[in-house]
Amino acid sequence: MFTLLIVVIAIALIFDLVNGFHDAANSIATVVSTKVLTPFQAVVWAALFNVIAFWVFDMSVGNTVAKTVDNNVIDLWVILAGLLAATFWNLLTWWLGIPSSSSHTLIGGFAGAAVAHAGFGVIETGEIVKVVLFIFLAPLIGGFIAFLIALVTINRGFWKKMIVIALLSGATLYVMQYMINYMDMKPIMMYIVVGMITIFNLVYIWFELRHGKKSSALKEANMHKRLQLLSSAAFSLGHGGADSQKVMGIICAALLVYGNMGREGKLENDVPKSLQITELMQIEYNNEEHKLEKFKPEVTELDSMIYYVEHKAIHVAATGEEIYDKKGKLNPEFKGKVSHSFKEIDDELSKIEVYTFGDALCDAKTNDTIFNDKVLDKTYKYASIFSAYVDYKGKLLDGHKIKTKVHSDTMPFWISFGCYLMIGIGTLMGGWKIVKTMGTKITKVTPLEGVCAETAGALTLFTVSQFGIPVSTTHTITGSIIGVGATKRLSAVRWGVTINLLWAWILTIPVSALLAAIFYYLIIWMK
Repeated sequence: MFTLLIVVIAIALIFDLVNGFHDAANSIATVVSTKVLTPFQAVVWAALFNVIAFWVFDMSVGNTVAKTVDNNVIDLWVILAGLLAATFWNLLTWWLGIPSSSSHTLIGGFAGAAVAHAGFGVIETGEIVKVVLFIFLAPLIGGFIAFLIALVTINRGFWKKMIVIALLSGATLYVMQYMINYMDMKPIMMYIVVGMITIFNLVYIWFELRHGKKSSALKEANMHKRLQLLSSAAFSLGHGGADSQKVMGIICAALLVYGNMGREGKLENDVPKSLQITELMQIEYNNEEHKLEKFKPEVTELDSMIYYVEHKAIHVAATGEEIYDKKGKLNPEFKGKVSHSFKEIDDELSKIEVYTFGDALCDAKTNDTIFNDKVLDKTYKYASIFSAYVDYKGKLLDGHKIKTKVHSDTMPFWISFGCYLMIGIGTLMGGWKIVKTMGTKITKVTPLEGVCAETAGALTLFTVSQFGIPVSTTHTITGSIIGVGATKRLSAVRWGVTINLLWAWILTIPVSALLAAIFYYLIIWMK
């Protein structure tokens, strides 16, 4: 089975390569059609940022893809069939010049092979519904943001423009800060967005102060061409991050399945260290305002006292009381009663890494069972961490759920970086048939519209992907291009082409699923 695992990983990386040149159009279509860059320069530019995304994105989308089906009831042959079907469909649609979604191809293939293997009960319906909804929501979100940015940009009133940009920038930063606090988004992503907003604002202010009402259409077009390099880089970053995570999610599922196949009631050391992954435990619950909150349990024991963290605030495990808030400020009630500073406790805290085996939740470091059939092991060392959330009859308090997710740091480096590298190499290979469709057939794109479309697409990818939603970069940029085209007049959009694309999007998941089922039956018949 180890050889089969390596074959699955290899084909997943090949799919990522195909994904790169299939979806290259998403990143380069506008800069090529507006002649900001030559085709060769454009693919090099996009490929570079596809790879840089490795240091920016986490595993939010990868976890969603990995758990589209129940990993405890499938095998590696299922994943192999899904990957073969997804790769075949991507190559076919690339050959026909159809900008279909590689993301949905992958998910459809994975789900279809799983259904062929174990029936519809293996599908995590909630995850599939979320993906299907965003077939329509992603282009709508991208189109709305692009339409809004375009309206602001073409406005001739300087101060009106600056006020609206300031309000939109503030709202964007607020959302980003929320995601850093509650969605585990890497702070570097907010820094990138802040940098983009700052550069855009400074360029516009400089241009208005220097040229103002005397500016010519040619001068404005040249300014927008320069800004398009930045917007294209941002979208390429989002494309590389969002799509590479999906492949990492499939590989993650394969590693988890392989681990389960090698166990008989307990973890055995049959998985090489270089391929071992663990999941981090996460508690989800509804707060007093009935809003969903989540946190990763982190624990340390100092002087026989156990502390845990909830939303970066430190609590005493025995009572659940907060002793330090997330800014490190001591609760006055504990003044003189706490022997360790916030920094001392924070330095000692370690996240609880777990893996799932059937219905059991196990400690990845010791292999001890924390929960088994929803029953808490009272002897477990960290049982008191859950004192505020779990009663000792072994049942979670109302509204509380335990979820597990793979963190990007726990994926083997050569696999995670390999995914980003392969999509970058694939982008270098181009995909010119789809570039033509995206860059010229939907609507004629000017440099101004290219900036607006790619900026909207990047913001959509940066935010939606943090919710773990495998949104399609193809759908997002298409909706954004339609959005900027609609600012001129609705007839500027070639709706016939758009409707054909919509049909391709709708059919991608079911066709990929059907192909995967066929591949699965062929594999089982041949093996």
